[in-house]
Amino acid sequence: MNKFNIILIIVSTLMIAQVASAASNYLVTENAPVYPGDTTYVYVPIQNMGFGNYMEDVTVKLVPKEASSANAVKILDDVYSLGTINDWGDQRTAKFRIYVYPDTVEGDYYFNVFITYKGLQTYGTAPQNPATTKLDDQILTIRGKPVIMLVNSTIGIVAPGSTNKETLTFKNTGTGTVQNAVAEINIDNTNSAFSVLGGGKQFSLGTMKSGDFDSITFNLAVDVAAHPGVYNIPVKITGQNNYSTDNLIGLVVAGITDFDVSYVETVGSFSLNVVNVGISPASAVAVNLPRQKNFSIAGSSTSVLGNLNPGDYTSAPFQITKTAGAGNVLEFEIQYTDTSGQRHTITKSLPVTLSLTGTQSRGTSSTNYTLWIVIVVIILVLYWQRGKITTYFKKQK
Repeated sequence: MNKFNIILIIVSTLMIAQVASAASNYLVTENAPVYPGDTTYVYVPIQNMGFGNYMEDVTVKLVPKEASSANAVKILDDVYSLGTINDWGDQRTAKFRIYVYPDTVEGDYYFNVFITYKGLQTYGTAPQNPATTKLDDQILTIRGKPVIMLVNSTIGIVAPGSTNKETLTFKNTGTGTVQNAVAEINIDNTNSAFSVLGGGKQFSLGTMKSGDFDSITFNLAVDVAAHPGVYNIPVKITGQNNYSTDNLIGLVVAGITDFDVSYVETVGSFSLNVVNVGISPASAVAVNLPRQKNFSIAGSSTSVLGNLNPGDYTSAPFQITKTAGAGNVLEFEIQYTDTSGQRHTITKSLPVTLSLTGTQSRGTSSTNYTLWIVIVVIILVLYWQRGKITTYFKKQK
């Protein structure tokens, strides 16, 4: 083989080795940005970087580089034919139709581009086999769609006049990122039934990527005059790029109440007078006397009173006996159901002084003894003055 042929082969090889390039590593798309669920076109520019008319039967193939890219994008048309690129510097563009899966998370996805072509057949050389050039790490940027949702709340049932430490947990259930996210609790439409104590109604969530959780904690005060019922308090999430979404906190203001108690001791019985001194109705009210050292209970230890509206009162009868040598404080429980259906138990105590016979009412324990003494004295006086009384009546006749 003479020197001329060797030089010609070397030059031809070098020319074939420099056949194609792309202007940028980022893939150009028909629509920008590209979102999950989109069907669009991806463009790959191919340029002849050689020194002759030698790129023939050019075909371009787009292939996902990694499993994450294959799981994010479905390439509907993965091979594109460019024909012949004749001159040095000439450029053609390959076009691929793709579909982005709806659950694709925001980020950069990598693809490889394979360019297959035949080089120029020179005089005296055999037809060349197709050559393939690979363009690595071609990037497709996908912008996600963030969705920040309230996924957990410690708020459930609250009582009028209470202060409750509450925590709200949020999750980015979408596919995009929200930067500088802020949660704002809107209590303006609750007629001042609620207040957020402390440093305001806005709380920073920071940057939330897809799948991220974040929580806020605050003190929620409930007005003493808050009406029982179900309330929905709006929570608005905002962030950069005009992101905004609304959530609702659902809570119940329970119609809890309180009771005042006195007692009455009558002939053969003892009763606790119970009055609803709160602002809410109480259902299925019952009074229970637990076992205690000061008093013993005969018969039933529970008395069911039924429903008590605010201001209503009724009596709970019991049979009790004071334990000798023990104290005089009677302990008991009042059980009731509030307007939300929740059962409550209130523990109370009351100083109780029973009469010796157990038949007197409170504050009148000597009434029956005095009456009997007066009767006995009258009988004795009549007996002692019986003679004078008989003489008196005879004179009248």
